[in-house]
Amino acid sequence: MSFDLAVRWFKGIALVAIAIWELVQLARRRDDLPLRVLAPGLVLLAFAATVGIKTPALAAIKAFFGDAWPHVINGCWMAMAYCFAAYFLLADTKRPLASRKRKALIELGVLVAAIAVMVVVHDTAPPETWKSPVPAWAYHSWERIVYYLSLDGYALVIWFVGIRRAGALRRHLRNPWARAAFWLVIVGSAGMALGVNAISLIQQAIRAFKPRADLELFHTLYSTGQLGGQILLTLGLALVPLATGIVAIRTRHDRALRARYSRRMTPLWTELTAQFPYIALKHQNEDDRRGDHEFERITVEITDGLAELARDCPEPDGDTSDPAVAAGVVATALERREEARRREAAGEDVDFAEPPYPRIEPDFPDWQARARWMAELSEELTNRGVIRKDDDHGRVPTR
Repeated sequence: MSFDLAVRWFKGIALVAIAIWELVQLARRRDDLPLRVLAPGLVLLAFAATVGIKTPALAAIKAFFGDAWPHVINGCWMAMAYCFAAYFLLADTKRPLASRKRKALIELGVLVAAIAVMVVVHDTAPPETWKSPVPAWAYHSWERIVYYLSLDGYALVIWFVGIRRAGALRRHLRNPWARAAFWLVIVGSAGMALGVNAISLIQQAIRAFKPRADLELFHTLYSTGQLGGQILLTLGLALVPLATGIVAIRTRHDRALRARYSRRMTPLWTELTAQFPYIALKHQNEDDRRGDHEFERITVEITDGLAELARDCPEPDGDTSDPAVAAGVVATALERREEARRREAAGEDVDFAEPPYPRIEPDFPDWQARARWMAELSEELTNRGVIRKDDDHGRVPTR
């Protein structure tokens, strides 16, 4: 297998996978109007990119369509351009929905008319117009001119209409993955439009004046534009499912990490909420006791509890970003509170510290550093015997 053929197979398989992924998304979001237009376009692109490969393995499919095969593959190409342009039209939510729908339907009518003209002109023209080698007079025939204008002229204009719309939408994007995907889709579409449709029109124009001109360079540009544009378009389309998968994996990883930190922080959280019951946050529903809601609640309540505990804390003898230093301060504060309770029970006077109070919890660059510090502080206090391990395997009890 040649390198060119291997690349075409790889690109075709990738497009088939992307088309299947988009169809799955459409099945989940059937009311997504832009996706309902994009998905058929990707199916047509995948069909054209795979069945269009010149290999004996796909000869049977082309033979099935017989003489209609050129119309099928050209119709797919034109419909792809329409779906591309219509998708970005319908995705522009800044415009009224009724206006977007009306314009998309008008453009659909133009597509149907262009395909009809292409087919009728091809099938009613003298057979010699399309035979190879093409007679010199055929390049001047109105049938051949209308045919290529309805095929390549339509596709070239509509591809660039879609490119303009995609560029306008890209300016409103903030997600780097989405911006990169748009760039690849725009450049890939431009490459296909210029390499296939523009080159084809230029070739026909040159042939009209010089029928036997050597156009080998244009044949190379045609293949390069078609293959390179489809590869870039494939990469751009692939970024969306890839980014979705990466975000989903990262989300699951962060959720699992939060759950582990929650279990490690539970002894400290239990002690602080017992010392200061009024810092406990109210639940929205039963599911909030697990997952990200649990993690956020525990960390917020630990922060509030440490702030309340600060009035009983001595001045730290080091940097409290070190959990061992912070544990010494917290341990002393808890001992002072226990001593104050005993003195109050015995009817003795209790002296309260005056502000300013020392700050126990330092600043952190992100949530992971904060959670790690709280977890290590909890474990340090547990190891010193200041607080006890939770008997319920670190699970947060229902209040």
